[in-house]
Amino acid sequence: MRGNDYNTAMTEPTSSPQSSAQAEPAKPATPAISSTPEYSSRFRRKNTGPSWSVTLMLVFLLLAVVIGAGAWFSQKRFDTAGREVATQVQGFTAQLVETKREAKLALGLVESQAKLIVTLQQSLAESKSQFEGLEEAWASFNKGMEDSMLANDIDRLVTLASQQLRLASNVNNAVMALETALSTLVRADRPRFAAVQRAISADLDRLRSVPLVDVSALSVRLEALATLIGRAPLLVPDAAAPNVAAVPSAAARAPTARPAAAQATVVAPAPATPPGVPQTGAAEPPVGEAWWDLAWRKTVLWSKAVAVFVAKELASVVSIQRVTDASALLMSPEQGAQLRANLRTRVLTAQMALLMHQPSVWRAEIASIEASLTTRYDPKAVDTVAALRLVRELASASVVAALPDMSDSIAALEAVRVQELNKKSED
Repeated sequence: MRGNDYNTAMTEPTSSPQSSAQAEPAKPATPAISSTPEYSSRFRRKNTGPSWSVTLMLVFLLLAVVIGAGAWFSQKRFDTAGREVATQVQGFTAQLVETKREAKLALGLVESQAKLIVTLQQSLAESKSQFEGLEEAWASFNKGMEDSMLANDIDRLVTLASQQLRLASNVNNAVMALETALSTLVRADRPRFAAVQRAISADLDRLRSVPLVDVSALSVRLEALATLIGRAPLLVPDAAAPNVAAVPSAAARAPTARPAAAQATVVAPAPATPPGVPQTGAAEPPVGEAWWDLAWRKTVLWSKAVAVFVAKELASVVSIQRVTDASALLMSPEQGAQLRANLRTRVLTAQMALLMHQPSVWRAEIASIEASLTTRYDPKAVDTVAALRLVRELASASVVAALPDMSDSIAALEAVRVQELNKKSED
């Protein structure tokens, strides 16, 4: 600032006061701007600020720095993206190689399976041709089979059916055996066995029309009978039925209704009655009745009440009963339990006879059970009556039906054998 002032002072012309006064009229009056403080300060500020070229260079430098930084960041991002893309490409290449390898393996497996399928088709064709050959051979064998072999087979089946009917009374097994024989004859298609075929068909029809024994219903009845045997009371009390009802006596069965005269009550207190005898009241005595008539009436009523009481007490102590076997009254409770167990065993034996179709054993066991129920059990008990009724129904049932025999089939088969023997003898 001081240098600028000095330069300004040095450049300004010096003049004397006279010369300035002389020259003053010639020049126009101009204000001394340069000498004012505002002008000097503006001039100094203009000379001291940066020039426009420096400012432009700074702007270009700043733009260059910004562009360089952006280019650096872009290059860095591009490099990162390039590395990621290269990694993905490498992964895709590895997957492609693995896929090619798996495709080759699958192609090889398909080719091996195709070869195996072709081999199996060839084996199937060979097996089919062999089966057709065996079928033709079997057909020719059946056609050329001798009648004696067929007769032996039919004879075996008919004999089996006859044994099932005679020994076990099993209709189902006999029907199955005859159906097998009939199907064999139909398959053989021999005209010489036509009579045998008709006889077997007739025997089959007879067997199918045989009424079957309802084993399930009879078994249910036997189980009900076993339950009644274990519950019905004996003539003497035991562990199964400890309370045996006494037979009511004549006094107990007599009506206890009092006569019309006993319905009257008296005003006087009634005489003392034994314990257990109901108090008998009397109606109001008629007017004018004598005291001895009233006393007589009360005496009669009291004596009748005592008689009824004594009869009831004796009936609960003493019972009179008619039995066919005196030893039935001498059984102990242990013997009663043993009797029930024996009867249940007989019921099981009857059930086995039902399943085995043995009518003799069935009838014997049912008869024994009926005899025991009649002689050892209380005939007036409800369970005993039901058990006896059930036993009689079982005794009338049949455990085996009338079964036909195989005589027609056997006779027809024997006729075929005789014809075959005659033919061989003629040859």
